[in-house]
Amino acid sequence: MNSSNSAAVFPVNEIFASVNGEGTLSGELAVFVRLCGCNLRCTYCDTSYAWDFDDRRNMTAGEILEKVRSFGSIRNITLTGGEPLFRRNAEELLEVLTAAGYLVNIETNGSVNLGRYLELPCASRLIFCCDYKLPSSGEEEKMDTDNPGLLRPNDVLKFVIGSEEDFNRTLEVITKFRPQCFIYLSAVFGRVEPKEIVAKLLSWTEKTDTSKIRVQLQMHKYIWDPNLRGV
Repeated sequence: MNSSNSAAVFPVNEIFASVNGEGTLSGELAVFVRLCGCNLRCTYCDTSYAWDFDDRRNMTAGEILEKVRSFGSIRNITLTGGEPLFRRNAEELLEVLTAAGYLVNIETNGSVNLGRYLELPCASRLIFCCDYKLPSSGEEEKMDTDNPGLLRPNDVLKFVIGSEEDFNRTLEVITKFRPQCFIYLSAVFGRVEPKEIVAKLLSWTEKTDTSKIRVQLQMHKYIWDPNLRGV
């Protein structure tokens, strides 16, 4: 695809370089492309500033690529939001970025069916980090329950845990869907201690296969102020 001929524009909240704080690329440098707009309103959302379109720059896929290239040798992109797959023509942006040689990690909230994205010609250059929203989020009823079965072995199904009910529901979902991807457990920052997740995971060893389950910290919130943007 020739990005210079693209007419589609994307509402960009911010583009910056930092370290990946979550998922299989945690600890690696990445260029973050945050798009505006989200169809969910999770109770613990830490990027609500990207919900609306007041603070945006409309950019074509080609302009986004040009900005990404300005960060030099970094070859990872984390596409996030908001909800990046909520955008019309998201496929075009993915095709442009991957055609330029980037590996694109997509942080998606679990409400958007991933089927058509997994069939894209560029799918081998995409990693999906897909949430399953638990009861404390207030948005579980909006989850697309096809997604856990669609995710590939190197993708991620992520659970953000904020209560005992969330722990129980996580085990139920894992047991029911038996996803083949990595499973990441994360705490609602300031609400659940990471050691509680480790203890709970240890208690699951006789209840489910834990070989692909990982405990993750939001690395960027430990390196910088948890409320700091652009990191």
